[in-house]
Order: sequence, then C-alpha cells, then structure tokens
Amino acid sequence: MSHPNDHAAAFTRFGVEPYTPTIGAVIHELDLRQPLDEATRAELRAALARYEVLFFRDQELTPRQQVDFTRSFGEVAEVKAFFPRLQDQPEIEIVESTAQRPSAASNWHSDITWRENPPLGTSLYAQVIPAHGGDTLWASLTAAYASLPAAQQAYLETLTAVHTWEISGWTEYLLRKDASGEELRAARAKYPPVEHPVVRVHPVTGKKILYVNPTFTSHIKGLKRADSDALLAQLFGLAQVPEFQARLRWQPGTLAVWDNRSTQHYAVGDFFPQHRKLHRITITVDKTF
Repeated sequence: MSHPNDHAAAFTRFGVEPYTPTIGAVIHELDLRQPLDEATRAELRAALARYEVLFFRDQELTPRQQVDFTRSFGEVAEVKAFFPRLQDQPEIEIVESTAQRPSAASNWHSDITWRENPPLGTSLYAQVIPAHGGDTLWASLTAAYASLPAAQQAYLETLTAVHTWEISGWTEYLLRKDASGEELRAARAKYPPVEHPVVRVHPVTGKKILYVNPTFTSHIKGLKRADSDALLAQLFGLAQVPEFQARLRWQPGTLAVWDNRSTQHYAVGDFFPQHRKLHRITITVDKTF
C-alpha cells in the first residue's frame, strides 16, 4: 500500500506536505512573487486536483502578484458583485468582517453552484487576521462519495438536483436592499435555478464527487419533497465528518487555493468583534466539468 507521502514525490518543482491524510497540502519552496514557468504551473494544477486545497505560508504578495499567481489555475475574470472590489485590482473581492459589520460564511457550501458553469476554484489571501478564531474548514466531497456503500453510490448516480441562490439568504438580502422587489425579480430572471447531477466526475482526477451542498441545493428532481429532504440531509451531513475535513488556522501571509469542484468550505464565525479581512479571487474556466 502506498504511503501518503509517496504522492508528494511526484512533484519536482516544489515541496508538498500533506495536511491531512484525506485533504489538503502545504506547498513549500515557492516564492509566489516570482513569475512561475509553465512546468511549475502545471504541477500546481495537478496538486490542486489531487489535494483539493493548497496552503502557502509566509507569502508577501501585492494584489497584482496574487492575481498573476492565481492565473496559474485558470481565468480570474469578475464573477459576481456581492463583495466590494479592490479599486486598482477589480479581480479581487474584499471579504471583510468588522465589529460594526460582522460577517462570516458560517455554512457549508461550494461557491456559486447555482450557475450552469460554477467556478473552478478560489484563491484567498490573508490581509488582517484575528488574534484567534476565524478559521476556515474544507471538506472533501470525493472522500464523502467514496465513503458510501456501492448500492447507494449507484442510486445517487441516477439523480439530478436543483441548485438556486434563492434558498441561501440572498432573497432576504435583495428585499432589504430594494423593498419593491424589483432587484429580486431581476436576479431571478438573470439567474434561474439550474440542474446538476448529484454525482459528478472530476475532469482532472476522474474521481467521482458528491455534488450537493446545503446552501444552494434545494431539492432532488423526481422525488417527493419529504424523500428529497431526508436524502439531502444525509448527504449534507457528510461534509461535517471530521475525517473528510481540513481546518486552516490563518496567519499573516497565508494564501489558500481550493478546488471548488470537489470541496465545500465553511468560514467559522467565532471571532467577532475582531477584524478579519481577506482578498478573494474566483477562478473560472470555460467548462468546469
């Protein structure tokens, strides 16, 4: 049987330290301020697919350098405007929580699965980190799928789920912003619900992924609501299994890059009223799956 570290030997352009046996790796021996050659970028893409989330410590990056590095993984076009953007670098969203405006995405989700073509991944770089608290967790939905009995895996592969932003709290947010309901109607027209298979295949690894999340998956097509709710509750619960998770304690200079196809993440909201600020870039590709 192969040892977890045997995988790391496949990478020649940097050091790879598995973070848990299931998910995550710390990448060593790279200065992300320097331009990377294509061989290094290709190995980074392979590492992201294999480990699902990559951590880079002690990096001193300007916004421009974060954008340039993130381009190693895909396009970095603006995807949505829910967060304020950095004026000089509009690819970067500012994810910030202050004593006056406390916020954290304290729910398990994959980003923007309510789009036909969800993002490939995300790059998140520490700016201001609380003295303690404010960790981020990731769960491997590859491991979650693999944990299920073969008969259930086969059944799930026959199913399709509906994803919509309307169950995520954005409905209330848009109504607070515009009580006339005009913004809500416009958003509904622009982004109607979409359907995704409950089980997807990762385009790089070929592994199967459980592709439902509690923030955006409303129901499974063709099932009675009670049966859909019960099945989804079971599947959503798998992200909460510690054996499938990595939990990052942020430090100044930490950059995390994750594969949005095969993971869910959760920002722990335990640090208020401390200040927490990160720079986020969404990574896209023409065809995610």
